[in-house]
Amino acid sequence: MKRQLSEFQTYFQSHFDQWGLTKTECEVGSLILSGMSLREIADLRGTSETTTRQQALSLYKKASVEGRHELAAYFLEHLLVRFQEYTKLCVQSGS
Repeated sequence: MKRQLSEFQTYFQSHFDQWGLTKTECEVGSLILSGMSLREIADLRGTSETTTRQQALSLYKKASVEGRHELAAYFLEHLLVRFQEYTKLCVQSGS
């Protein structure tokens, strides 16, 4: 399970890097993807909810998504495609 979590983090981080997110935007994005509200993220990070909202909006703009739901859907869609490709490879190799 730790290995899978690490692979997910690497996968998310690769996209965050492609989008040119700051360290703070990466942190906020990870917490959004974990299901936390902006208020919870602000409390955890010791910032105001307004600051956290601005960081999230900046992240969404760089990722070309409209909000948290599109961000989550983006990753879910891409992970499902990767899973389907992996499954095909397993079937072809007889594993």
